[in-house]
Amino acid sequence: MHTKPLIRQSMTSLDISSDLSAIRRLLVAAAISSRFCAGLLSDPGHAVRNGFGGEQFLVSDPTLRIMSSIRVSTLPEFIQQLDDALSNRLLVSRSIEVAW
Repeated sequence: MHTKPLIRQSMTSLDISSDLSAIRRLLVAAAISSRFCAGLLSDPGHAVRNGFGGEQFLVSDPTLRIMSSIRVSTLPEFIQQLDDALSNRLLVSRSIEVAW
């Protein structure tokens, strides 16, 4: 008897996990440099693409779009909105994984 698995591995989940390393480094850069932090808050997409101090923050296109859409005035608010958006993306990708 052959059975179909209920859950398939999702590449979206893997993309987010690979993005997390870059996001951690980006947040450390924002915490130590007020200039980089100000740039991240005013134009997150530009800040991510340009990097900081020779450091590049390579994230997937979906994650970059999420980061670019965030408009807040403080780093904690940025982190909260990014966390919320990435959590929602994970939930959506996991619901797609479930086979019917």
